[in-house]
Amino acid sequence: MVDELRLRKAPRLLLVLPGEEPPTTLDPLEDWVRLPVDERELRVRCDTLRARASLRKPVIDAHDVLRFAGRHLPLAAGEAAIARPLIESYGSVVSRDVLAAGLWPDDETGRRNALDVRVSRTRRRLAPLGLVIRTLRHRGYLLHADLDEGAV
Repeated sequence: MVDELRLRKAPRLLLVLPGEEPPTTLDPLEDWVRLPVDERELRVRCDTLRARASLRKPVIDAHDVLRFAGRHLPLAAGEAAIARPLIESYGSVVSRDVLAAGLWPDDETGRRNALDVRVSRTRRRLAPLGLVIRTLRHRGYLLHADLDEGAV
């Protein structure tokens, strides 16, 4: 279970039994407490892990500059229109309709091929930051960090 959470880069608070050896970790998303634990300490450690995890999410500013893992990338307007809803729903699926509406708010036709081209270009632009846009057939797109790139 802990290994699966590590692979997903999820925050983890490990509970160590009295007399057990605590783990050694350098991962900022992992911490431990010895049982029994004070409720206030538990809350503070959980809040700290959540805050650290939130710093690892991409952010796009008002000038269409995407920031992630200590790096930044200025985006063209179309790329930002694709990236913004994906970042807002980071780690969750965003439908094609939502992305198309962000690009062409007054167009009901969806522009399927044009959307595919825009997503493809944005995918290539985000790759150097270690961000991946996955296509989920018949569902939409998902933005996540490429763990193999070491960007997270």
